[in-house]
Order: sequence, then structure tokens, then C-alpha cells
Amino acid sequence: MKSENSRDITIKIGAINLKCETKSDLFSPKGLDSGSRLLIEDVLSNFPKYKNVLDWGCGWGAISLCLAKNKPESKILAIDTDIAAISMIKKNSTLNSLSNIEVSPSHGYEDVPDDRRFDLIVSNPPTHRGREVIDNMIKDSHKYLAENGNLILVVESRLKPWIARSMNESFGNHKILSRSAKHVVVFSHKSLS
Repeated sequence: MKSENSRDITIKIGAINLKCETKSDLFSPKGLDSGSRLLIEDVLSNFPKYKNVLDWGCGWGAISLCLAKNKPESKILAIDTDIAAISMIKKNSTLNSLSNIEVSPSHGYEDVPDDRRFDLIVSNPPTHRGREVIDNMIKDSHKYLAENGNLILVVESRLKPWIARSMNESFGNHKILSRSAKHVVVFSHKSLS
């Protein structure tokens, strides 16, 4: 049953076509935001062999849904602190018949099992929550990436110096994948120890 403050939207990226529902109290309730679209396009073109992905701060599920639809044999773990977001991504996974998305409420990495490893961790992080939250997310991502895994973030261009510094501190590297007028997609690679 659809709630009063929800909206039906469509996402189209290449061959990906999804019907979704959003809510007015979640990020980007009117549709796929330009930053998430840029991140999704970059993952599809630069990291097409992904198998195990963690979507940190998944919201209503745009990134997870697109990656799951593009590669049905992949496994996506979508986490968020917001119970409304968790409910919405579960609904959208069902609506699009996607069985390769596991959804879990989690405050940061608190509820992600210590032994889970991912080849990609992706996020359009909630930078409004403050530097400490995002710096901790970047630092903690290193532990959850498999060897040769990648952390891929999209942020507003004005935040790139801070994000790059944090990624360099945790990973020893960062690279820009793409830019738009408003956003930049940055990634760090976990090298073999």
C-alpha cells in the first residue's frame, strides 16, 4: 500500500529500466539525483566485473537497484540508519523482482559482519552529517574491502579536497573518475598488503 507522501518514479540508465517508489522525507524524493547517476555510470563503465558490493547509506535504493539490475549474479548489501529508507529499498527490490539485494539497517558499519568483504563499496554519503561521520566511513571502509577492492564516492565538487585528504590518509591514494558541474566521483584502491 502506497503512503500519502510517496511518489512513483522511473530510472533509466543504458539498458537499466527500473520502477521505484520514493518518499518525500528521503534524499532525492523526485527521482535519481545527478550525483548518484554519475556514480552509477562510472561503476558500470570502469568496474564492470563487480561481484560483492556494499552501498553505504543506500537511501531508497537508487545505486543498489541499478547495480543489482545490471548484474543479477552480483550480491549487493544495502545499509542505512534510516528505517524509512530500509523499508523503501526493500519495497523497490520487490517491485523490480531483484533477489540479489540484501538490506540491513546499520549505523555505519556497526551491523555489517566483521568477516564480510566487498570488491566495491559505493556511496553518495550524507555529507550534511559532518566530517567525523564521513571520515570514519572512509577509514572503516578499508577493513571491509577485499584485497584490490575499491571505495567509490560521489560528493559535491566543493568537498573534493576534504574527501581526497581523508581517502589518502586511509588508503594512501585517491583518483578522480569523473566530474560534472556540481559533483565529482572519487575512488580509492585497496592494494595488496
